[in-house]
Amino acid sequence: MSFNQAQAMYQQAMKQTTSPEKEKPKKTFSSKQAVSAPRPASVKANPYQQQAMQTASPGELTLLLYNGCLKFLQKAEKAMNEGKVEEKNKLMIRAQNIIGELMITLKTDSEIGNSMMQMYDYMYRRLIEANVSNDTKVLQEIYGLVEEFRDTWKQAMQKDRELRFREGGRA
Repeated sequence: MSFNQAQAMYQQAMKQTTSPEKEKPKKTFSSKQAVSAPRPASVKANPYQQQAMQTASPGELTLLLYNGCLKFLQKAEKAMNEGKVEEKNKLMIRAQNIIGELMITLKTDSEIGNSMMQMYDYMYRRLIEANVSNDTKVLQEIYGLVEEFRDTWKQAMQKDRELRFREGGRA
């Protein structure tokens, strides 16, 4: 994904949340219905992370998703190298769920959105392959792609903030 594409996607996301016009709600499946596995009772989110997620803009939420996916991929690779099959599987599923969430929330009404959807689909399928075959090379490939998406998205957010600040808007 190019920087300009990421910036366009970020600006589109920001316009949708700051626009005073309200669209009719569309019937869609919630992300929990589509891809999320139930969280085990022993796993509790950090209260600071919960607060950050509740107050984050759509652009910041996307950044949090990318960072979470990278974290789970790192831990999954470690578990894979240590032969901890069950732990690796759980971590890989969490990374897959994040990619699935990115797919669900992506607007595909533009060429950029369609291109990103194809990349997300590719990453999702490759994560399944890596999980089944215990292939760390595939895991590293997907890590690199997610990292590139994350870095590009972060640059787009920063550039957008700079532009809004210069135009007298709130950063």
